[in-house]
Amino acid sequence: MPQEMLTSACAPAASPVEDRRAARTKRMLREAFARLIGERGLDGFSVGDLTERADINRGTFYAHYRDMADLLASFEDEIIASLLSLKPRIQAVTLTELLAFNRTGAPPAVTVHLFDLLREHGPLLLVLLSPRGDAAFQARLRDRICADLVRSVLYGKYTKDPEPLIEYYVAYYASALLGLIQRWLERGMPEASEHMARIMLSVMMLRPGDPIRLKEARR
Repeated sequence: MPQEMLTSACAPAASPVEDRRAARTKRMLREAFARLIGERGLDGFSVGDLTERADINRGTFYAHYRDMADLLASFEDEIIASLLSLKPRIQAVTLTELLAFNRTGAPPAVTVHLFDLLREHGPLLLVLLSPRGDAAFQARLRDRICADLVRSVLYGKYTKDPEPLIEYYVAYYASALLGLIQRWLERGMPEASEHMARIMLSVMMLRPGDPIRLKEARR
């Protein structure tokens, strides 16, 4: 057996106590990180400021992250991965489901779950998408999450059409969807996830001349 495999096989697994401690440290850093970005901007504080606010020592920070850039990338990657986990379900939404929403106002379950996940990441997302946050992350969220949602409501024959107008259409509505999410976060996420899913789909499926009103679910 190769030495590295032997070493890995013999390495003790983390205990439940260690796992809980690591999760608590991460949660404290995440909360402190979000607060400091909101107060000072992404580049306005140091590792020392962060560890002081999170009430942990610098050694604990460096046991988990190389530097601030590593911590930022880790948190952002976690958010993107969480939302990307919905991609197969988003792509599987059918025209029949969308037409059913027009009739009943009941959104596909995956759109409700999307807002559940956005709420879960809400405090950090709010500051990352703010003027004090990370413009590169905003572009990732728009291009990797919002654009996929827009493509999911296109008729099948358009999803692979090379016509440039389609890409402009997707880009336009992806930016609009990101703006909708930002406004919800800025308002403190007062609407329930199902309500926001109905708002999102109502906006995306609105045609010129249609009255601007919410598709209410019919019980």
